Amino acid sequence: GLSMSISTAIREIIDRVQSGHIFDSHYVIEELIKKYSDDYLEFASSISCSLNRTLTVHGNIAQEIARLEPAIISRMKELSWSNNIHGNASSCICWKKL
Repeated sequence: GLSMSISTAIREIIDRVQSGHIFDSHYVIEELIKKYSDDYLEFASSISCSLNRTLTVHGNIAQEIARLEPAIISRMKELSWSNNIHGNASSCICWKKL
């Protein structure tokens, strides 16, 4: 299909999260890679960075998610502990779907 903006893809992913449930940035990134790989790769290749592209891109994705505050999500003060795309457990930002 035609590429959409990363913000549109993120909105579609979060729209599918049931109201009242908590999700984290790792979940959104995993969904982007699985279901919107072209948009993810296009976004990732547009980010300029000198080191650790993955960390930089995923930080930017978290910022894109945060743009949906406070309209449809609320950021949790706690962090989530879940697997990143490398399968390593680490902390990340999480939100509650309103």
